[in-house]
Amino acid sequence: MDQAKIGRFIAKLRKQQKLTQCEFAEILGISNKTVSKWECGNGMPELSLMMPICDILKINLNELFSGEKLTDADYKKKAEENIMKLIEEAEKIKKNIVGGKDLGKVANIDMDVSEAHKTNIEFWNTIGSEFLGVTALPKWGGYLPSEEKLNLLGDLSDKRVLEIGCGNGHSLKYVADLGATDLWGLDISANQIERTENYLRTQGISARLICSPMEDECGLPIDYFDLIYSVYGIGWTTNLDKTFKRIYSYLKKDGVFVFGWSHPIHKCVSVEGGKLVFSNSYFNEEWYCADMSDKEIMLSNRMLSTYINSLARNGFVVEELIEETDKEKAMASDNDFGRKALMLPTAFAIKARKL
Repeated sequence: MDQAKIGRFIAKLRKQQKLTQCEFAEILGISNKTVSKWECGNGMPELSLMMPICDILKINLNELFSGEKLTDADYKKKAEENIMKLIEEAEKIKKNIVGGKDLGKVANIDMDVSEAHKTNIEFWNTIGSEFLGVTALPKWGGYLPSEEKLNLLGDLSDKRVLEIGCGNGHSLKYVADLGATDLWGLDISANQIERTENYLRTQGISARLICSPMEDECGLPIDYFDLIYSVYGIGWTTNLDKTFKRIYSYLKKDGVFVFGWSHPIHKCVSVEGGKLVFSNSYFNEEWYCADMSDKEIMLSNRMLSTYINSLARNGFVVEELIEETDKEKAMASDNDFGRKALMLPTAFAIKARKL
């Protein structure tokens, strides 16, 4: 589909109906930002909105997909072309999962670093925490056992600690309570940095916080930290090798790096009609863009071996790989996510060391 052409067509007909973007959006029950996105050619309406749009603009679906008014002579030809285009579009659209959230429309894209940073910063500066929820220590994410059981961090007394993706600051509070005395946090979102700063201040905890993508040079000290950890943060990097190389440089000799993330197999399997169904290839590591309310995110699927091999290439020795399920917690959840976790790992955690 020519999204730019369709967007211009929607804008033209909306104006002919003497509707502003806000008025059009209000009738459809969506945000005006969504309408703006369509009209700029940056997306297509959801299937459930297409007929209402046609009714408002006084066109049919074939004309909407064509991005123009059609004569009787053109109608059949355009209908066949649009059916083929819809089939091609359907092949590009994948189902995916972030944490416990099933995403709606997910399309593979050519990744642009600056665009990915811009998109993800906007998401985390606005609805990120509310939409995806917050995961913080002692939880490692999904239905993994907690840090109290796994003890991946070890003794933190008087340790220098850095968190990648510090979020709301609760994990930094956790490591401070375990004895860490020199706390640092890194996050791509200025809003998240502010949340961390405000929360730690209420707890009487001091930390040095830096707003930057994790893969960029940001002034963090070299050969300095005893521990670097990340709870559902590493997967947001646009360059895994560059990120692991930087983390390796920040650690002291014998320093430890621990991170948790959504398990790749979890992203491939959906619950449909009470059954587990493969909805995406495990081997697909393409970048994708997903609609999240009126925002978007850009992420990459990565195989578990991709994380492990990147750690090895950048000097780390992997000490532990955790991909078990806390069965008691999963059984108590009484939802599809919990039932799924009884059959396959929904998250993983890796402990690696700089020798």
